[in-house]
Amino acid sequence: MDLVRKALLRWRRLAGGDSPSPVALAKRARTAFRLDDAGWRRLVGEAADGAAVWSRDEWLSLPVRDRVALHAASVDDRDAVELLAESRTVHGPSFLVDRGSRHIDLGERIDAPDWLLVAQEHDLVARLTIEAAGSSPVYVAGTSFVSGITFDPAADSVRIEATTSRGTVEPEVSMRPDPVADAESGERWADQTDASWWTRLDLDRTEPITLAVTITVDGLVRRSEITIPPLDDGVCTVAIDATEAGVRVTADGVDLRVAALTQGWSTGRSPLDLEAACERFGAVATVPIGRYSVTSDVTLDLADPEVLRLPMAERAIDLVDLLVTPRAWSPGEADVSLVVRNPIPVADRGRRRQRLLLDEVREHAGPLRERAMAMCFGGSGAGDSVAPIARGLVRRGIPVDWCVTDHSVTVPEGVRPVLLHSREWHEAFTHARYLVNNAEFPHYVRFREGQRYLQTWHGTPLKRIGRDITVNRLSAGYTAAMAREAVAWEALLAQNAFAAGVLPPAFGFTGRTIVEGYPRNDALVLDTDGALRRRTRDALGLRDERVVLYAPTWRDAARGAGGRRAFVSHLDAALVHERTGATVLVRSHANAAAGRGRIAEPGVVDVTAHPDITALLAAADVLVTDYSSVMFDFAVTERLQMLLVPDADEYLGDRGFYFDLRQTPPGPVVTSTDEVIDVLLDGDRSGADRTAFRQRFAPLDDGRAADRVLDAWLGPVSGAE
Repeated sequence: MDLVRKALLRWRRLAGGDSPSPVALAKRARTAFRLDDAGWRRLVGEAADGAAVWSRDEWLSLPVRDRVALHAASVDDRDAVELLAESRTVHGPSFLVDRGSRHIDLGERIDAPDWLLVAQEHDLVARLTIEAAGSSPVYVAGTSFVSGITFDPAADSVRIEATTSRGTVEPEVSMRPDPVADAESGERWADQTDASWWTRLDLDRTEPITLAVTITVDGLVRRSEITIPPLDDGVCTVAIDATEAGVRVTADGVDLRVAALTQGWSTGRSPLDLEAACERFGAVATVPIGRYSVTSDVTLDLADPEVLRLPMAERAIDLVDLLVTPRAWSPGEADVSLVVRNPIPVADRGRRRQRLLLDEVREHAGPLRERAMAMCFGGSGAGDSVAPIARGLVRRGIPVDWCVTDHSVTVPEGVRPVLLHSREWHEAFTHARYLVNNAEFPHYVRFREGQRYLQTWHGTPLKRIGRDITVNRLSAGYTAAMAREAVAWEALLAQNAFAAGVLPPAFGFTGRTIVEGYPRNDALVLDTDGALRRRTRDALGLRDERVVLYAPTWRDAARGAGGRRAFVSHLDAALVHERTGATVLVRSHANAAAGRGRIAEPGVVDVTAHPDITALLAAADVLVTDYSSVMFDFAVTERLQMLLVPDADEYLGDRGFYFDLRQTPPGPVVTSTDEVIDVLLDGDRSGADRTAFRQRFAPLDDGRAADRVLDAWLGPVSGAE
């Protein structure tokens, strides 16, 4: 660029022209994966023009990934821009910083000037987690580090200052290695095992304690503050002990509550016995992984605060198929909580160790084996169309490994469960010849030549998906993963001709689409004697009453506290029960369940944690849904279903539909609870609509879809008729 043009560009920026700022362009570069060719060319032009006039300070004021991505855009390197965006969403913001030189290694091979990769003050972010227990003295355990720089106890230090109205004290800090804390650090590159510490404060908690933590790492000083809340006069100490079956929580006769989505871990007087296995809808299963809050009407505290001197791995209660670790108060958490984890060795936990384990397995990969790897909803389920396909593979003599997030997921008979992220899982996936999934595998997987992948997907779509979404909010990691997935699929399953025309272009899939009906509906169609229906109702404590299943989908834009997807309900389930006498089963979509909380009202049963939607459909007399694909599955029963859609216009603008349901409804389209009640009380006259809907969308769901799909994918079994 000549000097005249450079001067003009700088003058226009100084004069307040419309030339985008580095910050604005960096934001566009983060989502460049959504741009069409014309949009990319505009970004390249603006980035190249800006790069010619921006000062070094302007460049370095951006976060490191933004400045490197913007530089790549300025030289038309779209692959690098999209790789950086994918890395941000899949692996988080962490990177490795070389001690001394402060040179940043992003973990990706990106061509960029060295000066862009020198860590700036704003790149070196301090991270701090703490726990506090005890009324007097107070024990505090923490992990603190500067992200990207491996903590070295021989050269680095942690200093604590605790301030109350009585003044400030500086207690002695004892460092103690904690591999669990490193695994939970979120660091993909730096090892923070040695960044953990504990200290004793000879104070009492009748008033708040402001804790100032000063971290000195590689000569860099970072200070963070956090306030430990006071304990009220009614504080009760909680003892958490191991028993033969699980854990016992004792609090001197105080009623305790353990927040959980299970039926077994809920409420009881102290001592409260929490078994590792509990009954959920008539079946015994291991408690799901997660953090469970222990609460009561009085403030709680750990009975033995000195336990915080121990690393978390040593605090864990080792049970069959899971580990339970007591945790004291930490910011944003209950006074006391129980963290339930799968028994994956600590050496294999966390982003950094997973990266090393994955590299090891790939490096020593052997030939593919005549085995299958199955996955359903990211390992959280064991049903959908994947289950009948897996059972069919076993009948064909092909062993099946099923990836599960935890042992609360009960896999089909004859199938071996393997824990997600375990060494066993990495080995099984890497060597399986056959892959079956209804969504995507973890973003870090790489498919091997010769693997045969059947993508069953998880429903006929009414709402737009993939590339067809009206307002695209998909992350770079998900977009890149689905692009890799579509290339790896050998075949894609569609329930009907309509789905066969919609799904492939939405995913950019150009391979074979199998249209033989949906295997997940075989059990629903074949339940002619009502055995599945009766078994499910018995497990739910239902008799012969009318049962309404309310199963809404999630909303992209609806968010609650902490950014979680909010549960959007347009049905007053309790009023439906009161006015009609029907029992209402409420099933939140898995994407929104975490932000919903408990549902406990007369005549209303929360079935969100039920493992089998097909069984719930069999148990229901009436389905109330909105834009969920369950409408296409329930259609095979030709029972009454209603679409409760007061926000149809809003949803149309936000997500978009493939067709107008009002033109081809599966039943009454309503906008309020009162209208739902009216249909239930006054009778339904939508029989013709239900028949037409089934003929269009479920003509092949006759109970034999799984066998036909397997024959289409792998060929008929030799000797079979």
